[in-house]
Amino acid sequence: MAGPRRGRASPGGETGPPAFRPARRRPVLVPVRGLRARTRTSGAAGVDGQSSEPPDTRTTRKGTATDMSEPVRIGVVGLGIRGFWLSHLARQCAETELVAMADLREDMRGIAREKFPGAALYRAGEEMAQAADVEAVVVATGDCFHAGNAREALRNGKPVLVEKPLAQSFEDLIEIAHLRKQTGLPIGAYLELRFNPIYRRAAEIVASGEIGRVLAGSVIDHVGRDRAQFFARARTRTREAVVSLVLQKGVHSLDLLNGFMGASPRRVLHFGGDQPADKHCRDCEERETCPHASSTVGRLEPVGIEIDHNEDFCVWSEACDVEDVSLVNIEYDTGVVAAYQEIHFAPHYGLHVTLYGDRAQLDIDANHDTHEAWIEVTERLTRVHRREQPSEDTGHGSADEELLADFAGAVRDGCEPFQGLRSGFESAAIAIGARRSIDARAPIDLPVLDEI
Repeated sequence: MAGPRRGRASPGGETGPPAFRPARRRPVLVPVRGLRARTRTSGAAGVDGQSSEPPDTRTTRKGTATDMSEPVRIGVVGLGIRGFWLSHLARQCAETELVAMADLREDMRGIAREKFPGAALYRAGEEMAQAADVEAVVVATGDCFHAGNAREALRNGKPVLVEKPLAQSFEDLIEIAHLRKQTGLPIGAYLELRFNPIYRRAAEIVASGEIGRVLAGSVIDHVGRDRAQFFARARTRTREAVVSLVLQKGVHSLDLLNGFMGASPRRVLHFGGDQPADKHCRDCEERETCPHASSTVGRLEPVGIEIDHNEDFCVWSEACDVEDVSLVNIEYDTGVVAAYQEIHFAPHYGLHVTLYGDRAQLDIDANHDTHEAWIEVTERLTRVHRREQPSEDTGHGSADEELLADFAGAVRDGCEPFQGLRSGFESAAIAIGARRSIDARAPIDLPVLDEI
């Protein structure tokens, strides 16, 4: 796998229409391939740290930058299919070197020993974070362990890149933000969609001022039959494990929405079987006729890894207590509003985004099943519209590798990665607030990153 191509920031991050945030906050523009657009990292300088300025204007924090000619030495904690995939990328990416892996399970360490020779193996993430040879930590454990693994890395002086969601509670988000201020270390969030060419192009249109001031927005996450089965039968089926599917899955789309709105969320309002809990498809007498019957063997073809997760639970299980349809209303600090819907019984798998500007409306439709995608801009007064199809890549594509390379550049420079603390904090805060809102049947105020 080739390393990502480098690029420079597209112009416009600071010159967009008045509705957008200045560059001290998150830029509206999604980065070009390989861009590391951010500001200086410092414990006293706040936590936004993201900018659309060209790379030449960045300042390196003294004492944290590594040799620019050397790859960043990465340790990965959490060795499921996702963890092995990120380990594979760390081994392949020109900007990184995989030097360590950690997992509590001996069988996973056994796979790592065979497939990733040369990487030091650890039983615990904290033990790995203490290793002198590890410069930065990638967290790929289960959702409920993300915040703890991030704390371990930061307290041991290691920058950390955390798989989404960043945390599962307001308290953990706030603690991670405090650690970021105390240590000055880069924190990255594995929220890849802003690197996708479709959403990047849409963000460029928004930043150009073509649709005017963004007044409102909406995102509909259509989760088709096959993917809906996955969420209902795996560990994602319980609140105990994932809090909600909006937090477990929806943060990708919420991060996109936050970027398009160009503001920080402040308040949310969320609306939203009888089979044995341990019933498996493999043991079910209706397996041959049930349209939901499935195997949960995970495969990672580039590395030749196959793992049976033993998660072929019945989709009608009484243990499944997460909502399969959600509507989240979001109020931002600029007064703009947005809505997020997550529908887990749609006929197809995809994403639809609508942004309402005072000059025009922008729609994005990305169908993951057919790989059809388009952006449409409709002028408000004349109804004249145009459509473009910038890419057939409707999902993550090469974004995993690009995000990892950007994070490595942040570690080298001592700067905040493009998908940094703000992206992880604010997308997770919306989802956590949504869970609290549906339980309380009331609007929920969100923690404010700039006030921590």
